[in-house]
Amino acid sequence: MPHLRLKPTAAAWLAIFVVTLLFVPAAARAQLADTYTVRDIQVDTRDQNVNLARDRALMEGQREAYQTLMQRLTAPADWPRLPKISDAELQDIVIDVGIDQEKRSTVRYLATLSVRFKPDAIRRLLRSANIAYAEWRGRPVVVLPVLQGDSGPVPAEAPNPWRDAWKSSAAQGVVPFYVPTAEQTDGTVAAAQAATGAPEVLASLGQRFNAQDQVIAVAVPQRLEGGNAKLDVSIVGSGPVGGLLSGSRSYVGEAGETLDMLFRRAVADIAKTANDGWKSGNLLQYDRSASLAVMVPINGFEDWLALRDRLTRSTPVRSYEVAALSKSEAALVLHYVGDQQQLEAVFVQNGLALTWADDHWVLQTAAARPNAGVR
Repeated sequence: MPHLRLKPTAAAWLAIFVVTLLFVPAAARAQLADTYTVRDIQVDTRDQNVNLARDRALMEGQREAYQTLMQRLTAPADWPRLPKISDAELQDIVIDVGIDQEKRSTVRYLATLSVRFKPDAIRRLLRSANIAYAEWRGRPVVVLPVLQGDSGPVPAEAPNPWRDAWKSSAAQGVVPFYVPTAEQTDGTVAAAQAATGAPEVLASLGQRFNAQDQVIAVAVPQRLEGGNAKLDVSIVGSGPVGGLLSGSRSYVGEAGETLDMLFRRAVADIAKTANDGWKSGNLLQYDRSASLAVMVPINGFEDWLALRDRLTRSTPVRSYEVAALSKSEAALVLHYVGDQQQLEAVFVQNGLALTWADDHWVLQTAAARPNAGVR
């Protein structure tokens, strides 16, 4: 362990640190909760009566949600090895099932479900199968959805089904997306300017929302001769994840698929690209673990809270402890999984900087940008 140099300790600060450390697990669970929720599960079953059809639909929906979640967290190469569990075991790892929409007859049951899983239970299953997995990325990708209408880009304050699709369909996954409101983008970018995808617009988004990744997604819908919808999407992005999404892609509507449904399908496909890209370099290897001693400069309690929040977002860190403390700095011992290079990359994504100085590691929050809107 590197030599740690500290100023005299202060009992009051130590008491504050001990109290705040007690809340770290709850904060981490809150941030990861959405990753472990699977939405928009469609079920349609028939049986001797509607009650039997409903029971079977709910169980089938939970099975589908379990498979979706496991594939969301893991690499495709490991999908054949995903743990197979019984219905009883499935019930033990599900927090609850939400019924968002439903229709029923005397023998048929149709519904759209949302299933929430217990994060710790899912982690245990994957660890026992020795399967690496990714978790919540921490910092969101800021997305500016621009819809091209017949007369040009739709103004930011006008109704925008393309923006609505981003808000609803990109919420699932290990990479969070943030869609600014019209009020938040007012005075920063105009729809006509954003449609060009100019680098200065991306830079403005990054500065306005303190984001490492920015994306401008321009959608051009049209109607084909057969009546089906077609959607051309052009994306300009910057940052580790935003850059992965840059390019053009087209989507052709299927029979009976509305334009709103096509919007949602396109967004889900783009979000999947972001999630797959993030997973490729951030799968947590739980067969490898280590500890790291770090010095943390402190400029007050608020400074500590900011660092603590970012530390709880960094999922390779399984726990940490205060080794020593003073009013201006603290010595922490971090216990983490994977290798240190991966740990440092996750720290960067969560607004932390780990540097080597004067024979020890220093962990601190990255310099905050003015008018920060996304943390």
